[in-house]
Amino acid sequence: MNVEVVVVDLKYPMNIGSVARTMSCMGFSKLSLVRPCKAWNSSMDAVKYSLFGKDILDSAKVFDDLNELKNKNSILLGFSRRIGRRRSCPVMLTELWDFMQKFGGKKNIKLVFGGESAGLSTDDLRLCDHIVTIDKAIVNNSLSLPSAVVAGLYEVRRMQAVSKKSKENPKDTDSGEAGTLLERVRDLLLNSGFIDNKDEKRVVPRLGGILKRLTLGEVRLIHSITKIFKGDDRK
Repeated sequence: MNVEVVVVDLKYPMNIGSVARTMSCMGFSKLSLVRPCKAWNSSMDAVKYSLFGKDILDSAKVFDDLNELKNKNSILLGFSRRIGRRRSCPVMLTELWDFMQKFGGKKNIKLVFGGESAGLSTDDLRLCDHIVTIDKAIVNNSLSLPSAVVAGLYEVRRMQAVSKKSKENPKDTDSGEAGTLLERVRDLLLNSGFIDNKDEKRVVPRLGGILKRLTLGEVRLIHSITKIFKGDDRK
């Protein structure tokens, strides 16, 4: 899968160095900068904070406008907490890998991150094909640029590893047990009043997407935990 990191409106060279270091640690090499600060490529801070990612800095491409990265072979995924009225169905970070798989390697995936002061602007978000966001119940404020990149790239790499392991060891997962667990969790949420029938259509499919990425051992562990709350001995 061809994945590229894009940073828009970078203000501080040290942060692009941190981004390059994160990319190097997680096996990503393609970096594009849109309207970066003028001194980014001559600053010792960028080199110092990149550590073993200096080659990524050296090969980074620079653009004047995000629109220059749009083409029929690319998908721009903008990371933001500002969803807006027109983006009623953002891609949750935990769903990012499954969403990327829909393109089957036929598209260049560009993960777009905003600058340090205000993230991606409204105009830049409009240029993105989809918005990726983090559940506000987990992260209650905006992440810094380096932290957002770490979160996004880690999730992609984590799910790549899980997917690879599932293919190599199919016995490690069991869709039947995951389906049974999903029914149990759904009943628990409905009976406790945590969700109602209207919420069910929105929440349960997302839970299903999360559960199917678990190993068989993890599924069985959650089964055991839910028995405590349901007060039954079903197996």
